Amino acid sequence: MGTVLDLKSKLSLLFKDVVERNSFDDFIANSRQLLKSQNENDLKNIIELTVREVLLELIMQKTDIIHLERVFQFSIDAALRDIAPGNLPVLVLGDMFEASTVVECEKIFAFVESRVETFKKDIFFKTCKNHLLRSCNDLLRRLSRSQNTVFCGRILLFLAHIFPLSERSGLNIISEFNLENTTVYTTNDEMFSDLNSEKGDIPEEGEIPSNSQSHINVDISLYRKFWSLQDFFRNPNTCYNKIQWRQFTNFTSDILVAFGSFKSDGSSSSKWKDAKLSSPNGACFYFAKYLTSPKLLELELSDSHFRRYVLVQFLILFQYLTSPVKFKQESFVLSDEQQTWVKDTTKKVYKLLEETPPDGLAFAEHIEKILQREEYWNAWKNEGCPDFKQVSEKIDLDKRPLKRPWECQQVSKFKPNPELAKLLSNTPNNWEACRSAKRNFVPSLETFFGVASSKADATSNLKRDFEDSKYTWKALRLLCMKSPHIFTASTSTSKSVSEYLESVVQKISKEKCLVQQDIVTVEAAVAEDSIEDGNDEFLQEEDSKEESKNSKEEEKAKKENVLNKVLIETISGKLQDQWQVLALNLGFQEDEIEYFEQDFPGKKLQTQQMLTVWMERDGSLVEFTKVLQSCGMLNNVLPHLPAQE
Repeated sequence: MGTVLDLKSKLSLLFKDVVERNSFDDFIANSRQLLKSQNENDLKNIIELTVREVLLELIMQKTDIIHLERVFQFSIDAALRDIAPGNLPVLVLGDMFEASTVVECEKIFAFVESRVETFKKDIFFKTCKNHLLRSCNDLLRRLSRSQNTVFCGRILLFLAHIFPLSERSGLNIISEFNLENTTVYTTNDEMFSDLNSEKGDIPEEGEIPSNSQSHINVDISLYRKFWSLQDFFRNPNTCYNKIQWRQFTNFTSDILVAFGSFKSDGSSSSKWKDAKLSSPNGACFYFAKYLTSPKLLELELSDSHFRRYVLVQFLILFQYLTSPVKFKQESFVLSDEQQTWVKDTTKKVYKLLEETPPDGLAFAEHIEKILQREEYWNAWKNEGCPDFKQVSEKIDLDKRPLKRPWECQQVSKFKPNPELAKLLSNTPNNWEACRSAKRNFVPSLETFFGVASSKADATSNLKRDFEDSKYTWKALRLLCMKSPHIFTASTSTSKSVSEYLESVVQKISKEKCLVQQDIVTVEAAVAEDSIEDGNDEFLQEEDSKEESKNSKEEEKAKKENVLNKVLIETISGKLQDQWQVLALNLGFQEDEIEYFEQDFPGKKLQTQQMLTVWMERDGSLVEFTKVLQSCGMLNNVLPHLPAQE
C-alpha cells in the first residue's frame, strides 16, 4: 500500500508540473516509467485519481482558468491514447461544475462547447453520453430560467448538437404539458383602488410619466381576463371543455379588441427610450418571466415585444387545437363552429402582428413559416419519432448519364435476363420510343361508344355502360380529346352524366350517318366520271395478275374514301420529296419528323410511315385532300385520289 501511495504522490507532483508547462507528452513518458510495474487497469485507475485530485487542488487554490482547461484537455488526450478510462473527461467536467460558482461554470462550459466534435466520437459518445447528460441536467437545475436564460440556452444547444434528433431523453413523446409553470397574478380589489388613486398623482422622482395619448384604461376586468389566458396557454386541453371554451373565447375577443384599439410603441416612440436598462457586461436585460403587477399592465400592452409574445402564444395554441395529435383523447375534437372561430381569430392575430412595429409584416411571415414547419415535427412525433437516416452519397442529377449501358460494372456481376436485355437494347433512345405513334392506344369515338351497332343494341349498351362510374370517367376523358361537343355552350338545364353522354353519342351517330352519305355521293360521282371519260386505266392492266390485284385494291380504297395501306403506298412516291412540309401541315411536331428520319431509311418509307401514323390518328380522305391543296401538292397525286365534290 505504501508503494502505491508513493507512486501516486510522485505522479501528482509530475502532473502539476506538466499542467504548468503544458507538456502532455512528457507526462505520458514519465508516468509509464513510474508505473511500469502496474497492470493496465491499475494504471488507468491511478491516472484517473491523480487527475481528479490535482484538479480539486487547483480549484481550491483559485488557479487560473487556463490551467483548468489544460487539465480538461489532458483528460481527453489520456482517454484517446487509452491510458485513462473513456469517461474521464466527463468526470473532470462534473468535478469542475460541482466545485465552482454559476459564473465560473459559465466560463468552464466554454471548454465543452469548443469540443463538440470530439464528444461525437464513438470512444466518448458511447461511454460518456449518460454522464454528460446527467452533468448538464444537474447544472440546469442550479440555473435560473429568468436570470441565466442565455446560459440555459447554450447548454440545450450543446445537447442538441451532441445527441441525435431521435434521442428519447430529449423528446416529449406523449405530449405532456408543463403544468408547474404557473403565472401568479393578484386578485385583490384593493390593489386596483390604490392604482386608480395613483393615476392622478404627480409622478415621483425617477418614475416615467405616462403618455396621455396612449393611455389604456386598465381595470380589474381586463387585468383578470388577460392573465387568465395564461392558464389556457399552459394547458390547452382545457379548451375542449365547453364551459372553459366559452370563457376562453370571451377573454380572447376582449383582449384582441384591446390590442386593436391601442397602437403599440415603436422603437422610435417608446416610453423606455430614455430609460434603457443594461446588464453589467453591456447587454440588454431579457425578462423571460412575465411581471404581473397591475401598475405595469398598461406599459406591457403598449410594448411591441410584449404584444408579440402574447399574439404568438395564441397562434401556437390554435395550431395545437386544430392539429392531429396522437396522444389526444378521442373527445378532444373541435366542432365545425369552433374551428370556424379559430380560423377567423387566427386571421385577426396575424393582422395585429403585421400592424405591430418594427417590421410587422416580415415578422408575421416568419412566424407563419415557423408554424408550417412545426406541422412536420407534429407528424414525425405522431409516427413515434423514427430515426433519421443520413444519405451517404449525394447524386448530382446534372452529371448523371442519360442512359446507363447494359455492360456496366455494377450489372456485370449479375447474370442478365436475355428478354430484359432485348427490351433495353430495342431502341437506342428510350425517350423517342416512348413518343412513338405505335404507343398511341386511344380508341376512336365510334369504337369506344359502339356507334356502328344497331340502334336498339346501342341504346341498351349505353344505358348499361353509363351506370358504370369507370366507363363514364373514360368516356368524358375521350370526349375531351376527340369531340368538340363537350366544349359547346348550353343554356339548358343540367342533366345527369348518363343523359349527357347519351345525347353526345347521338350527335356523333348523326355525324357518322352524314359522313356515310357523303361517301355514297363521292362513289356515285367517281362512277359517273369514269363512264364519261372512259377512264379504264385500272381495268386494262390484265397482263399481270399482281398489277391487276393492286389496281383492284387501290380502286377499293378510293371507294372507301379513306387512306388505307394500298393508297398510301401509291401516293408515297409522289410526295416523298416534300414529305417534311406535308408532315408539318398535317400536325406533326419537329421531334416526330426527326423520329421518322432516324428510324426509317429512304424518303419513300419515311413518307409511308408518316402517312400511316396520320391515318391512325384521323384517316379522313377529305381532310387529307384539303391539306394537299393548301400545300400545293394536290396535282401530284390527284389522279390516284377519288373525286371529291
